[in-house]
Amino acid sequence: MTKASGLYPGFISLEESLELSEGQVRQMQLDHMNEYRTKLGLEGGLTFDIKRAEGCYIWDADGNKRLDFIGCVGVYLLGHNNPFVVENVRKYLATKPLTMDPLALKPVTAAFAHNMALVTPELTRTIINGGGGAEAVEAALKLVRIAAGRKHPERKRIVSTLNSFHGKTLGAVSAGGKDVWRRWQPVISDHTYIPYGDLDAVEEEFRKGDVIAFIAETIQGEGGVVVPPEDYFPGVRKLCDEYGVYMIMDEVQAGSCRTGYVWAHQYYEGLVPDIFTFAKGISDGVLPVSGIQVKDSVYREAYGSYDSAMMHTATYQDNNISAAVALSSLQYMIEHDVAGHVRRMGKLFFEKLERVRERFPDILAEVRGRGFMIGLKFGRDGEGAGYANRVAAIMAQKHFVHTMTSTNDDTILRCYPNIATTEEDFDWFLDALTSSIREVVGAEEVLAS
Repeated sequence: MTKASGLYPGFISLEESLELSEGQVRQMQLDHMNEYRTKLGLEGGLTFDIKRAEGCYIWDADGNKRLDFIGCVGVYLLGHNNPFVVENVRKYLATKPLTMDPLALKPVTAAFAHNMALVTPELTRTIINGGGGAEAVEAALKLVRIAAGRKHPERKRIVSTLNSFHGKTLGAVSAGGKDVWRRWQPVISDHTYIPYGDLDAVEEEFRKGDVIAFIAETIQGEGGVVVPPEDYFPGVRKLCDEYGVYMIMDEVQAGSCRTGYVWAHQYYEGLVPDIFTFAKGISDGVLPVSGIQVKDSVYREAYGSYDSAMMHTATYQDNNISAAVALSSLQYMIEHDVAGHVRRMGKLFFEKLERVRERFPDILAEVRGRGFMIGLKFGRDGEGAGYANRVAAIMAQKHFVHTMTSTNDDTILRCYPNIATTEEDFDWFLDALTSSIREVVGAEEVLAS
């Protein structure tokens, strides 16, 4: 055997990649990956060499222990490298399995689909993708368009909400309610955007008779952790039934116990969407997993015949290893009452955050969210710049606490703790937040003087 480095001098093996210095990694990313995304992280002091991650902590190359309060925007709800999930994947691989084959029987995937039907008995069909949330959204949109094309070809439009985010593939961007993500590219036609939380706007569009589906995030994530009015989604469900419109709930961020319910729509008693998406938390960051859960009747309208059965297939669709991760995460969530833990701890944390807000009402305007999906709404300074970016940078650089602002809103700080977070860790976060706000306030006072 000839070593790859013998044929391509400089070729790096897996073992060697794990020993690269921070400077080497930084330069390779700048040279060969997304240069400006890397620069954004470096400029904010947020890009560094992570050597280990466990529970709610990450350790950098200098040995600093850091508190992860964002978890890849909601992925690590069960904690970094959750032992149960990781060990189950090892068990699966030890069987020397056939992981992917389009027509082979898939025991792990079938078991996960069966389990999902037990948890959401009104939605009994599952499609598992091998990628992220955008792929799940694409699968949902394609399913309803095919169903409508076979049953109601006169219907063409998808209604979604302003300020929404559904991913960055072309179809997901087209469904999203922000112009900023649709720049410089064609948009799929027949999308209409209405205000989030406005039932009258929903009915106004439905009355036109050409709407296929309505799609919205259970809680808007990238848009600023926006929670709709209590009667909004129950009202949307009623209107969808009245006008024969499919209801799609995007649970990529809010689902998988993140907001204190196994699936976020279960917060609303008796509410059943026609389709919901899942990703992020169901993977716990071990392997990419996403998918959709669908009512049997709706699924059959799209794919319920031999001539349509192959209309949505992919190499990694319904593969066993992604299902092994999802099944293990779901089992852990149920057996450890993760949803109940999130509700209890989330309530206590919100109360403490409100006390911080009361101390700095001119800086911190609002505490938003549900469970472990939290948005801190900051004000703006005299120049019109939001405080959130400065607070986040100080927390990360000086206090080793990691959060994330909303990409296009410098007044929103997103905080997504995980179930390994202890009361002491919450206090660590609150101390860092308070100190960082004080530093920003002090800087404002210096500038004012």
